[in-house]
Amino acid sequence: MQNKFTIGQMAKLYHIPVKTLRYYDEIGLFQPFEVDKQTGYRYYCSEQFQVLDTIWYLRTMGVPLKEIKKKVEHSTVDEFIETLMEYEKINTEKMNELRNMNEKLQAKIKELRQAKRINTVHKPTLSFIPERKVIEVKGQFQSLNDIEDVLRKLKKKFNHITPVMVGKVGLTLSVDRVKDGDLNEFEGVYILLEENTDVTHDLIVTFSKGSYVTIYTRDEGRNQTDYDRILSYIEETGYEPCGPFLLRQIVDSFISHQEKERLTEIRIPVMKKDR
Repeated sequence: MQNKFTIGQMAKLYHIPVKTLRYYDEIGLFQPFEVDKQTGYRYYCSEQFQVLDTIWYLRTMGVPLKEIKKKVEHSTVDEFIETLMEYEKINTEKMNELRNMNEKLQAKIKELRQAKRINTVHKPTLSFIPERKVIEVKGQFQSLNDIEDVLRKLKKKFNHITPVMVGKVGLTLSVDRVKDGDLNEFEGVYILLEENTDVTHDLIVTFSKGSYVTIYTRDEGRNQTDYDRILSYIEETGYEPCGPFLLRQIVDSFISHQEKERLTEIRIPVMKKDR
């Protein structure tokens, strides 16, 4: 005699909701072998375990219920292999997406931890910086609305490549404007790309590797004194600018409500003066 199990017992055995089993019954995917005509109670038997095992296995692999129903009703070995291979490919793609997402999270965590260790502000330093790929839009940007308008357009084009978030967006400012004391009009907006990004587009350019002078501040990078310090340091060390200033907020008020933790990076490429 077959062992009979109520729908509640089956749900406990497989750690799945009762409503899921009811739904499987409604769509004809997995039906009880017996329904009490008087009470309406559903009963399952041990011989059905293998079917539910297979359904649950395919479901956890990401196979849709509609496809599973086809396999339950009719399938050959070759068809079953084909289905598994198809969803193996889909799951591999999902794993790659999750891996890329995890790498982005790790990079952000690393940058914020490094930001916490920066205690020296308003002091220029010279260092070698590796090349970085960026999405760059050149123009004249005077207001926050101008910048936000550009970022909205970039999000539509590139959000599938890189999320537009705090610490990835920067502004470029010409040396001439800085020398004139004009810190309110920028020549470009850029978004940093992850190191492993392999995409080509007219707006994707490379910030060259080389020597850069960097200063960190706790404000938004609009203090003329910091730029003057950088230019004086460049002159004193025998270098000269070979590109615009790169301004980027690494920690803003969204990330930290404490002003002492906010961090802005002002950086400029330099080269040795010809003697």
